[in-house]
Amino acid sequence: MSYVVKMPKLGMDMDQGTVVEWFVDEGDEVSEGDVVAEIESEKTTGEIEVREDGVLREVLVEVGDSTEPGGAVAVVGGPDEDISALLAEAGVEAESESGATDAAERDGTAPAATEEPTQATSATGSGGSIAAQVDVVATPRARRRAEETGVDLASVTGTGPEGAITADDVNEAVSAGAAEEGAASEADVKVTPRARRRAEELDVDVSTVEGTGPQGAVSEGDVEAAAAPGESGAESTAEMESTGTEPAADAQAAATETGGTATRGTTAESAPRGELDSVERVFASPRVRRLSRQLGVDIEAVEGTGVGGAITEPDVRAAGSAAREPTASQPATDGTTATEATEPVGTRDEERPLGSMRRTIAERLGESYREAVHVTVHRTAGAADLLAAAKAAKAGLDVAVSVNDVLLLAVSATLDAHPEFNATAEDEVHRLHEDHNLCVAVDVDAGLVAPVIRRVDQRSLAEVTEERRAVTDRALAGNQTMDDLTGGTFTVSNLGGLGVESFDPVINPPQVAILGVDAIADAVVPGEGGEPTVEKRIGFDLSFDHRYVDGADAARFLRTLVTHVEDPWPLVIAAGGR
Repeated sequence: MSYVVKMPKLGMDMDQGTVVEWFVDEGDEVSEGDVVAEIESEKTTGEIEVREDGVLREVLVEVGDSTEPGGAVAVVGGPDEDISALLAEAGVEAESESGATDAAERDGTAPAATEEPTQATSATGSGGSIAAQVDVVATPRARRRAEETGVDLASVTGTGPEGAITADDVNEAVSAGAAEEGAASEADVKVTPRARRRAEELDVDVSTVEGTGPQGAVSEGDVEAAAAPGESGAESTAEMESTGTEPAADAQAAATETGGTATRGTTAESAPRGELDSVERVFASPRVRRLSRQLGVDIEAVEGTGVGGAITEPDVRAAGSAAREPTASQPATDGTTATEATEPVGTRDEERPLGSMRRTIAERLGESYREAVHVTVHRTAGAADLLAAAKAAKAGLDVAVSVNDVLLLAVSATLDAHPEFNATAEDEVHRLHEDHNLCVAVDVDAGLVAPVIRRVDQRSLAEVTEERRAVTDRALAGNQTMDDLTGGTFTVSNLGGLGVESFDPVINPPQVAILGVDAIADAVVPGEGGEPTVEKRIGFDLSFDHRYVDGADAARFLRTLVTHVEDPWPLVIAAGGR
């Protein structure tokens, strides 16, 4: 029996889940309990498992896309089972979020699903096919297929429930000639998403590849086997370099000489530039588009040599090389020098969309800076005994005790004396907590996380060390749980390992304070008899919310902390025997 795979809820605060990676392709067989995808929420990562055996028939949420908890991410069913009802249901739900489909159905403006197919280039008059395509009811798979092939959904007759357009309907439209030239040969070819991406990278025409997957689907291995050694667009690169002309110029010249259409099926003289841009489609993968931005290449000016005119990485690199290299046939004009005329247009900027975790970090820290009244005070302490105590504890307890672990004991002891800092503030209420649940900031690939070490005040030094290592290892591996990231009462952020001598840490809401730890370094200080001497010292930076804690309180906090840091032996001895 077919069923919809839904986005799991990883925590009470989860609003969106983003697909990080699919471990299986469409058409692959899956078994109950198989992990098919990795996801991430605003705070943590997780996995999606299938509940029954079957075949992954449709992927509804691609890598990098998000949906709410409970939203449809895929459909699993039998290899020949009709899943059109499930796809239509998912498609209607997706449209109802924006309200476009519901509004169109209510006021009767939704386009008729039985409208005869028309050329995409002919709808440039009153509203055009672009506006009509927003209102059609189609499954997510159908929309993706339409984007891949350049089909105007408003011209496709839907055969799904209530006239919804399915992927098969789009494929039929491609075969009938509604898509661009060259796309029809791929319309009936079943290709997995990874295989399609691999085909773009290797410039392989998937319509010529014999599939060995379920129901003859073309897999990634089939594409790699079909790719000839060294075939990656090198010939087109060499040709462009030898002629010294840009692909767009060649395409325009060919269209002018033959009186035919422009490269992607639109007559260059049939519409103003603005209308041409709205109709003409550029087929390029996200990776290729990113490369074009990095090289400062106009993607719309590049002629694709891939399947169906798709633009490949070699095409972009060749266009970039042609733009940078001066040629004899390109004289300088308008008073510019030859060097100026051949410089690439644009800069090599890179756009990095924020992931779910990075967006959450941005929102929370932005909230902290907007609402909290940040003040930071600084103080240094002698570090000789701190280093010695950590070394002695490591040897005596047979546990990898670090300076950080001894510092956590010192922070906990300081919070005992100044409980107003072991607190959170919400709804104008300053709430002091009994347990010392200390967050330790950890630098991970996706950003900064602060897993919690609970009840530090009740643990032995060995237990603090083991728990710190455990939560840190989980965070670095991306396996942290919601329990790891909630319930903290005070945060410690150590940038000393990176050589930082002083910084102003940002409060981790809803906490009221955070302690920054700086590098241990040699410093010249007065010695006995007033003679200068060199000793190891460590710096501390305490940021606090001045709405709930005063500057004098912060100064006293640091004074107590320095006392424990410069004489940590009582703390280490007491915690070592717990």
